[in-house]
Amino acid sequence: MIRRLQDKQVRILKALARYKFLTYKQMIALGIEKYNSNLSNLVKQLRESKRPLVRKIPHRNGDAAKFYLTLKGKQVLLELYDDLTEENLHYVKKVIYTDTQDQKHRIGTIDIQIALDQACEKTGVKVLWYERYFDTVGNNRVSKNLQSKTAILYEKNKSLKADLTFLLQTPAQQELYLLELENGTDSQKSVAKCVNHAKAIFLGSANEKYGFQQAYRTLWVFEQESIMQIVREQLKQMPFFENLTEY
Repeated sequence: MIRRLQDKQVRILKALARYKFLTYKQMIALGIEKYNSNLSNLVKQLRESKRPLVRKIPHRNGDAAKFYLTLKGKQVLLELYDDLTEENLHYVKKVIYTDTQDQKHRIGTIDIQIALDQACEKTGVKVLWYERYFDTVGNNRVSKNLQSKTAILYEKNKSLKADLTFLLQTPAQQELYLLELENGTDSQKSVAKCVNHAKAIFLGSANEKYGFQQAYRTLWVFEQESIMQIVREQLKQMPFFENLTEY
């Protein structure tokens, strides 16, 4: 039997099902509530039961609290909405006891996904699908083949993981993007990643994986604008990139 849920609590569950992990700040950005205190009360009710619908990832002081949908939360959504399917609901099967080392990067990637969703809604562009680097396929227990959904080859036995891969339907055409979020000040790391993405373009591995026979683009989001400018200048000086500017 489904417990009685407030409309805003259902919106929290649906948002977690789409983005997998969310902070209070991100829930506010999604328009679910205006204040942390109100969100805290709403989430508390979803967490405090024998079979919680939502759990919180333990975090250090100063870090934002992050929440995720449980198996029970997924089951409740499937009971409430006939148009939802298990394939497009993100939830966590087990209890998460520690935060990840890449928590800042993960939050930043989800921030970008939220901003893109909102921009597409305003402009009438449809997001056909998303994949994030922390979405996985395979199984490490049985088959030992767990890997990121965004992994593509850039050399015969070497792969890269785009932080966010998505397909848009514009009025004119479908457009595929492989996005990288570059935090910090290591410009050489970013240049090396650009080289690997360029190799993947020449190899055609993303086109083959996604059955996309047109040109696609890599999209780079930098935390520091100065690092972005340094990387752009370095790429301009590399003959390897002369035929890749359209990407």
